[in-house]
Amino acid sequence: MVISASITQNILMYGVALGGCLVASEALKRLKQSEVIGQVLVGIILGPSLIGILYPNEIFNFIAELGALTLLLIAGLETDVRMVLKSGIPAILLAFGGVFFTIILVFPIVYLFSSNIFLSLYVSVTLGATSISLTVRVFSEFGKLKGKEIQTIIISAVLDDLIVIFLLIFVIDLSLTGSFQLAKILNILVSVLIFFSIVFVLLFFSIKFLNQHIHRLKSRGGILVFVFTLGLLLGYFSSTMGFSPIIGAYFAGLILGDLDIKDEILEEVSPVAFLTVPIFLVNIGLKVHLYTISTAIFIGLLLSTAAIIGKVLSGFPVGKLQKTDLRASILLGAARIPRAEVVLVFANIGLELNIIHDVWYSALVVVMITTTFLTPIILRYLLIGGEEK
Repeated sequence: MVISASITQNILMYGVALGGCLVASEALKRLKQSEVIGQVLVGIILGPSLIGILYPNEIFNFIAELGALTLLLIAGLETDVRMVLKSGIPAILLAFGGVFFTIILVFPIVYLFSSNIFLSLYVSVTLGATSISLTVRVFSEFGKLKGKEIQTIIISAVLDDLIVIFLLIFVIDLSLTGSFQLAKILNILVSVLIFFSIVFVLLFFSIKFLNQHIHRLKSRGGILVFVFTLGLLLGYFSSTMGFSPIIGAYFAGLILGDLDIKDEILEEVSPVAFLTVPIFLVNIGLKVHLYTISTAIFIGLLLSTAAIIGKVLSGFPVGKLQKTDLRASILLGAARIPRAEVVLVFANIGLELNIIHDVWYSALVVVMITTTFLTPIILRYLLIGGEEK
């Protein structure tokens, strides 16, 4: 059997990426920093911008997406549905606050440099989104996935993306046609309704049926295959509804998290995360092109500052509502700082539609880099800083 050069090249890339992540993770652990930073650095250093051993392609992107799906699947499994229901109002308040404060702070900066109201709306709404995968990775690293705060944070991050998708439809219609199209607005509302209706039906089904029959799976790895089948199919369904696939994976975990064998499922799924999540983080670094962002660093840093402050501010109303201390209030907002892959998806859409151009795309990449690197550092201090001398 003849194996093509492209396959062997991808095998080499995968091995180099995993090995590089292992070395970087060990180094960062000894420096008492998050492994996330090291794994993103592997992508930047070994990627096209510097050494050039690794480069993004369809296979690498797929493994990275599988890593993000696995990460959110585990987050869903770790989510206590009853706790989520109790924190429903805080999660909604946190989501709307994060989007609102970000838009208010980012819009004037973009308009000051561009004098373009459509561009300003698009960039400010885009930065209202949250890339929760990175935050979940950091919380998981420090064993904090079962805390009350992370449940509220994850739900609010999902709502963040739904709010941003809805608002971007308004902005895109306004930018391209000069008017809102009611049909598209109704379509997104119907999509949201259909998606959550199916999720809740599956949740009810899992409680009533799966608990009684999933034990009958006797084939080797049967439970693991079933879990990933559900996660992938819900991820696909989520993308057809216009949302990120990771949203579907999270709700798949949420559905399975109510089963009696949840701990067994977690034990089987976790090794998959060890082999895919690092590639997700490396892939973020691979998409950083240093030569394209050099002219947009100043604007990107300004946007990063506004985007970070916007999310941090959103934690204070919720903290006041829950009567938590200052650290917990900041944590609620700071945990939603990352913009990573979500911003890049929306940035690509804006670039293709000619709503934004190269400089602003590069500025959004700077925001992605800045928030990706700062989040693990900030969260590490907020999560365990107070427990160390």
